[in-house]
Amino acid sequence: MKTSTEIRRENLNILIERYGSIANLNAQLGRNRKDATLSQIRKGSVHSGTGRPRIMGDTMAREIETKLSLGYGWMDADHSNEAFPEDDDLIYLRRLNVSACCGASGVQNYEDEAYVDLMGVSRVWFKENISQIRENGYEIITAAGDSMEPTLKNGDLVVIDRFDTEITKRDGVFCVLIDNDLYLKRVQRVPGSLRFISDNRLYDPFEIRLAEVESRVIVFGRMVNSLNLKRYD
Repeated sequence: MKTSTEIRRENLNILIERYGSIANLNAQLGRNRKDATLSQIRKGSVHSGTGRPRIMGDTMAREIETKLSLGYGWMDADHSNEAFPEDDDLIYLRRLNVSACCGASGVQNYEDEAYVDLMGVSRVWFKENISQIRENGYEIITAAGDSMEPTLKNGDLVVIDRFDTEITKRDGVFCVLIDNDLYLKRVQRVPGSLRFISDNRLYDPFEIRLAEVESRVIVFGRMVNSLNLKRYD
């Protein structure tokens, strides 16, 4: 499986081919035609300060998609099997291995192994089911276990808003890291505490005092939709 770094480099080559040269691509992006950044990323040149190969980060990938009118997440999708991919109207949602994003200190910066795959959805579907306000900040995780049944079943795909982390200001279903354990729970504000509720009544709710939330809870994001899978034996 290709890493996100490899895919972005391949897609950079596709764009260079599309516009004829790095200089022309720079011009389309509003950069100086002689800017060497894309060339260094393409070659994987070693950064003099870090000693690591230069890669394309999320900020640059999203900037390229916006300025070239590509669908959100286009730079992270594998287009190698397409003869010459045209601009599309898809938005790409990244599906994550959440465990790979979490460590002893909480939610960490993404590494390539955190990405499982991408799901392309139409912009119309996205606006109807996810958000009409913005396209960035939404990712997919996989529900595990039966604690949220019947709302969520084991293996269901859940769309979370990574920007919505104000757990003490609104109720909702949140993906949270509590004392280094990962949960997908319904959160309810009660006087002086937050109550974490499982939709499956076999699991008892538990509470954390508001004074302890900051030290014990790290919020990964709020669930905005789920792609429930109906299985047939």
